[in-house]
Amino acid sequence: MTTTPEPHQTDLREYLRVLRARKWEIILITLVLVLATMAFTIRQTPIYEGEAKVLVNAVQNPANPLLVSQPNLHTERQLVLSQAVALSVQKDRAPGTSLHALPDGLSPEVLTNTSVLVVRYASTSPSTAATLSNAFAQAYVDFRTNQALNQYQAAQDAENAQIDGVKKDLATLGHQIDATTDPTELDNLQAQRDSLVARLGVLQQQLSTLVSNATVAQGTAAQIVQRAEVPTSPSSPNKARNGVLALFAGVMLGIGFAFLRERLDDRVKGRQDIERRLSAPVLAVVPKVGAWRKDQDAYLALESEPKSPVSEAYRTLGTNLQYLSARQGMKVFLLTSPLAGDGKTTTCANLAVALAQAGRRVIVVSADLRKPRIHRFFGLSNDVGLADYLQGKADIAQVTKDPRMPNLRLVSCGPTPTNPAALLGSGAASTLISALRELSDFVIVDTPPVLAVADSSILAPLTDGVLLVLDAAGSRRSLITQTRDQLHAAGGHIIGAVYNNFDPSQARGYSEYYYYYQYYYQYYGEEVPATNGAGAEKRKRPRRGSRGDEQSLERADKGLFTP
Repeated sequence: MTTTPEPHQTDLREYLRVLRARKWEIILITLVLVLATMAFTIRQTPIYEGEAKVLVNAVQNPANPLLVSQPNLHTERQLVLSQAVALSVQKDRAPGTSLHALPDGLSPEVLTNTSVLVVRYASTSPSTAATLSNAFAQAYVDFRTNQALNQYQAAQDAENAQIDGVKKDLATLGHQIDATTDPTELDNLQAQRDSLVARLGVLQQQLSTLVSNATVAQGTAAQIVQRAEVPTSPSSPNKARNGVLALFAGVMLGIGFAFLRERLDDRVKGRQDIERRLSAPVLAVVPKVGAWRKDQDAYLALESEPKSPVSEAYRTLGTNLQYLSARQGMKVFLLTSPLAGDGKTTTCANLAVALAQAGRRVIVVSADLRKPRIHRFFGLSNDVGLADYLQGKADIAQVTKDPRMPNLRLVSCGPTPTNPAALLGSGAASTLISALRELSDFVIVDTPPVLAVADSSILAPLTDGVLLVLDAAGSRRSLITQTRDQLHAAGGHIIGAVYNNFDPSQARGYSEYYYYYQYYYQYYGEEVPATNGAGAEKRKRPRRGSRGDEQSLERADKGLFTP
């Protein structure tokens, strides 16, 4: 049988389970982060911010009034940050401030899709913030206005130079006209003079236009449209914003930490966790019995406390196995666990009693040849048993004992052998299990832990299915995965698990406690085939090796369950 891959799909319920289970960790992390942020915020020095707005206009080209140059606002922003503007502010508004430190609080910004520059200045003093914000805005307006005026002044100087040149030419022509007597030459000189007079008129008109445009540009190159007011509340720290951000960050950090802890935590997180790793259902959840110590006592809950939740859990398990037997023809079940102390022997004994009380003929086989305990649950001796049969020292009738319970028989371990694995791997074990299958409705085989010894892996292929018992307090995901892989590699078919020793008071975020029977139908139905030839319709009576074996089986057939 191939190894079943471990599923990694996690549904929304699993996420919610993790959040419920670790909600106090998330709350604690969030609370610590919020308190730390608010404490830091309160200790911060309040920063006030003044804000002035400047409209940057397009400027006409002095050489061509029809050509208008549009301002590049990102370039203008750098002008606000320039040393020339800072020098003007230092001279007029902050004579005692270092030129390098003055722009530290300045943060100009371009309003998107507008021609407006927002000049902000931050300071610990509200008045200083407003004053320097207005000062930088005004210094920038003056700088840009001076730039425009300088352009016009340069154009005016060029016009004046041309006018002076024309006037000189007119003076020279006047002297030449006065000195000439030639009528033809006189006509030429007068024509040149008329041309220069006309040119002089054009230049003077252009000069007049430049002067007029310069006057207009003096107030339109840039202008303050909103002066900074003295701020009444600090812009930093923003307590409300910091609190909201800290709350959000704390929740996200807490959730991340919760899932990281969950990932690193190897403990089993409940029924769904087991089912995902085994690809098989949890058939029963057995509550913890507070007054019982499973390592020291043999406890039959169905006899001691027949109406307790523990007894009901074992009855649920028995009901599930009966359903499985009816649908899939399964009769022989192997009970094991990853490690010792998970409660497999207790589960085996109580399951057998539950099935027997339901009117089913049950044979319990104590296949734990290393540390047998199941005979103690029924008050029987361990003088003869499975080990004797496997060594050929006794037959089925001799090793089968009556625990004085209707419909129930026990094959105890017998004297502990020196080679348990070799005995269980012999053909006699297969012959015994096949024979017991014909003599009863159910055969329950109690075996050692899977990860401790190889005995369970040897017997698993001889049974119809393996039932894994897991302790709620001590089970680990990695151990379950190793157990599953080892059983699959040996040819065992895991049909389900028992979540044992479950303490609801210690469960963190788990609401799954009862009602497991419904999940059985999710995994097993008429379409699920029996594996390893486990169906009853495929089983044949064992081949007897001798006349003595046949006579032993005949005697057992006739009298095994006879009071």
